[in-house]
Amino acid sequence: MQDQLSEVLYFAKGVIRNKWIVTLVAILICISGWAYIYQMPNVYESKARVHVDTRTMLRPLLRGMAVQTNVRGLIQIMKKLMFTQNNMLQVAELAGLETDLNEAKKHSLVQRLKNKVQIVGGRDEIFSITVESTSPLEAKNLVQAVLTVFSAQTQKSSLSDVGSAQRFIENQIREYEQRLRNAEKAKENFKRENIGLLPGQGESGQIGSIQLIRKKLENALSLRTEILSKKIVLKEQIEEALDSGDEWGLTGIEENGSTGDSRIVSLQQKKDDLLLRYTQNHPSIVSIDHLITTIQETNEQEFEPEITLDETFKAMSNPYVQSIKMGINAIDVEIATINARIASYKKVLQQEDDQFNTRLAIETELQNLNRDYQTIKKNYLSLIDRREQASMSKKIDTQVSALKFKVIDPATMPTAPAAPKRKIFYSVILVASFIIGIAVALLKVFFRPTFIEAKQLRDITGLPILGVVTEVVDDNQAKKNKARLTRYILANIVLLMGYSGVMLLDILS
Repeated sequence: MQDQLSEVLYFAKGVIRNKWIVTLVAILICISGWAYIYQMPNVYESKARVHVDTRTMLRPLLRGMAVQTNVRGLIQIMKKLMFTQNNMLQVAELAGLETDLNEAKKHSLVQRLKNKVQIVGGRDEIFSITVESTSPLEAKNLVQAVLTVFSAQTQKSSLSDVGSAQRFIENQIREYEQRLRNAEKAKENFKRENIGLLPGQGESGQIGSIQLIRKKLENALSLRTEILSKKIVLKEQIEEALDSGDEWGLTGIEENGSTGDSRIVSLQQKKDDLLLRYTQNHPSIVSIDHLITTIQETNEQEFEPEITLDETFKAMSNPYVQSIKMGINAIDVEIATINARIASYKKVLQQEDDQFNTRLAIETELQNLNRDYQTIKKNYLSLIDRREQASMSKKIDTQVSALKFKVIDPATMPTAPAAPKRKIFYSVILVASFIIGIAVALLKVFFRPTFIEAKQLRDITGLPILGVVTEVVDDNQAKKNKARLTRYILANIVLLMGYSGVMLLDILS
């Protein structure tokens, strides 16, 4: 802490030793700064306040019956529309400014006016129009011109431009009327093309029919499985007769036939189960059909009876074999009948499924048509209601002026400049000049340090201090020091007098 305090005292003493630098820098900055502020042009501000009354007695009575525009929103839009190029040129012309210029100068004039004109407020329906200019007369004329144009804009803009709105609504009604007719015609044609398949036209009976056919198909498949099992049993009986060694059996029949038939029956049963869930073109069903065909071809190649005419005669003459053969033949006939019935059921079921899918697609398409029709009809009826509202609005909008424009404070000629605030600027420059002067003095102390105490010299050099020589000031030197101090005080007094002079000059002007 002691070291820090010593450091601060060192720089403070350095600034005091360079006090003339502080004063000279302050004088130079003040002279140049005050001169610049003094020559700045005066800016005059003219202001007017207006009240835009948007209240009417009819509005609460007509709420929901006629089109009521948001007038406050309209006023905000009017504020933005005021700053268009045409309006700004009109303001310039009313204010007496030169407007017969080329495009570049016109653009520059419009930008200059936009920077000068300010329209603020909007709360409580009170607006302030402010214009700043170097000429008090020009400021007043510009405010008056803006006031005139702003008033004309608000009075010229009706609440809802009913005529334009009515034309738009009429065009939309004609368009939606045509679309409504097209939608009705599309529904009519669609119903005519799909008569009998529409919702409510026999879909419950069709579902019952599909369920009945599925039940019959399941029964037929189950019956065929039972009959095939009987056929397998009969063939096993023939095989047993062959294995017994008697010569009255069918010795030419091989065991492969029974094995092949068992595999075919198993695959056929699996196929029937899949057909209850899938169509004939399903990959699993196609694969099973191919496998059944392969097994049948293999059985035909391997089953080449080598029965001689004599053996055949012996087999056929045996009553037991003949009865089994007759049973097998009867079963084959019954299987063929059931297969035909199953094929018929599958065909009818496929047709019913296709028709049911078609019915579902038709129902979906009809719902889409109805949805489009209802949407168009709803918009059409809404436009009819809006047309009635617009018609009523047209009759009542010619009522009282929608916007009552009242000037509260008219534009006046400013007598004193609003800017620049010279007194504040003069004071700021004076304070800033001394701060800058002190900063310059500190820089000199920092870059050209001097030793004020013996401790500083010992700390920096690291050498012991043998002694200190004290300066003895004689009378002549004392007089010189006093004269320098007097000159320094006079210089600061002159600076303060200059500050007082510019402040007094600003007050008097």
